[in-house]
Amino acid sequence: MNQSRLLLGRPATTTALWQRRCYATIQQQQQQQIQKKSLVRRTVNGAAMATLATTVTVGVGGTILYKTNDRFRHVGNALERCSIAGGVGAKVAFDYQRTLSKDYPDEAIFEEAKRACHQRCAERVLVAIQRLGGVYVKLGQHISVMQYLLPNEWCQTMRVLQDRCDPTSPQDIRELFLSDYGLPVEQVFEEFDYTPLGVASLAQVHRARLSKQSVQLMEQNEQWIDDEADRWVAVKLQHPYLDDYCQLDMDTVSFIFEIVKRVFPDFGFDWFAEEMRESIPKELDFVHETQNARRVEANFAEESSRNRTSLVIPRVVWAKRRIMCMEFINGSRVDDLEYMKQHNIDPKQVSSELTRVFSEMIFLHGFVHCDPHPGNVFIRPAKNPKHSKHNFDLVLLDHGLYRDLSEDLRSNYAHLWTSLLKADEEGIRKYSYRVGGTDIYQLFACMLTGREWDKISQSDLNSVRESDEVGRMSDGAMTYLVQVADILGKLPRPVLLLLKTNDLLRHVDEKLNKVADDRVTYVIMGSYCSKAVWLDTKRYIVERIKMVGFSFDLLKQLFSAWWQYEKLAYALWLYQFSVKWADRLNWIKKKKGHSEISQLNTPNHDRAALEI
Repeated sequence: MNQSRLLLGRPATTTALWQRRCYATIQQQQQQQIQKKSLVRRTVNGAAMATLATTVTVGVGGTILYKTNDRFRHVGNALERCSIAGGVGAKVAFDYQRTLSKDYPDEAIFEEAKRACHQRCAERVLVAIQRLGGVYVKLGQHISVMQYLLPNEWCQTMRVLQDRCDPTSPQDIRELFLSDYGLPVEQVFEEFDYTPLGVASLAQVHRARLSKQSVQLMEQNEQWIDDEADRWVAVKLQHPYLDDYCQLDMDTVSFIFEIVKRVFPDFGFDWFAEEMRESIPKELDFVHETQNARRVEANFAEESSRNRTSLVIPRVVWAKRRIMCMEFINGSRVDDLEYMKQHNIDPKQVSSELTRVFSEMIFLHGFVHCDPHPGNVFIRPAKNPKHSKHNFDLVLLDHGLYRDLSEDLRSNYAHLWTSLLKADEEGIRKYSYRVGGTDIYQLFACMLTGREWDKISQSDLNSVRESDEVGRMSDGAMTYLVQVADILGKLPRPVLLLLKTNDLLRHVDEKLNKVADDRVTYVIMGSYCSKAVWLDTKRYIVERIKMVGFSFDLLKQLFSAWWQYEKLAYALWLYQFSVKWADRLNWIKKKKGHSEISQLNTPNHDRAALEI
């Protein structure tokens, strides 16, 4: 039955009433639907507006907090630094994992892929280091001198960090003086050059002139100001942001090394992060650096008084933890050959003197400057030529990183080098274990000298290191990477820094001696080693005599030790003497040759006039 039949069957009034009710119900339902849609629309719009408002509020509030609240800004910057370092670390680990896990048709293609991977990863890390600065730059500088351990692509890429660091702004310098010294720069110095003379990873140096008020105050405290010229000083300033991020950065580096070791179990370089954690806090304390400078100056005081050394240590005027004021010394880097030529300074003499200074530090004093890169060693014409060993002064800068060697380590290290110079394989084996705790003595000897075992075993350390040998050493480091890492992991921390010091000195020595056929570097080192061995042996025998009394056996040991020392010292002196005279004869021959050429080029009538 359809709807019309039902409607027709009802009374008219009832039907009309029923229709009105139906229409009302329909309208009411439609109105409710409209209201629901409106409510939903208002809810959605409200949520969107609330979200937008929240975002704007957080954004604006965060910006305001970042600009005005140091703690909030520190947290933000810390998160950014961690994400940059961690991101690069992850990319490097993934790149190596992918490259090394592939199958390659032959060994040559595999080696090429590895070299490309080394270069990519080194460039990624360099960009991150330059962006982060501070501790990371120090890390890159360490990498740049580890040719005995790391691929050449890494060392060469990181080498730009030796000289290129971002300076601290003048405004930050003013704030640093107010916070650490308690006075504005203008009251401490009459003149202050805000353009730094040099910028390093942890600090930068400026030239300044002390104000008269500062001079009077120092004279009252009996501090060093001799004359008007001494008012010109060098001011070393630590980069202020290091206080905020140094600990965080070291923790991040340690974490990255730990993660990399989990990905590559054979990666045994966690000692690297541990060494940075120990060294950098000392380098960031300029009061500690001042103590080191005064100690090394005292160690060489007798040599200086007898004019037996060209070493100069800049005097410290005053020092705070992050600011140091010291004697200003004009000069140039120790590897600046053009500067030496202008001032008639012989590079070979400079190299020999540098070797003497560090050999005395290592083998006799046991207190060693462990960062002698070319920027930390200056050369200048001798300030007092009549009272100087040479016509130049060797100025040692940046005394933040030193290591004390124990008596046993110093003595065993001297014995090891004596064995290396004599090609005494049994001695090398014995003292490699005592110094480094390793039985892989041939590899350790190569790491220590930077030479191939064939050169060491043939007592040929004085020969010039060719580029082919350097390349083979770098390739060998990668071939024996696991063994090298194992050795480094066992080494005492001072020995690790001695390795670094050896590498830096070798780099300078090779640059200064690049035109020489014969070098005396190892001969000079050997003379100090033999002296250290003799003095230690004599001390031991004298103590034994005091304890057990005199005996012919002890006297025999004493005489034997003295004879071994004298014999080696004489042989080394004879070698130095022969090289010196060979150089002099070559100079005479060259001069004579130039004279003959000059005469040949002189016209006949001029030559006749000269004969008259």
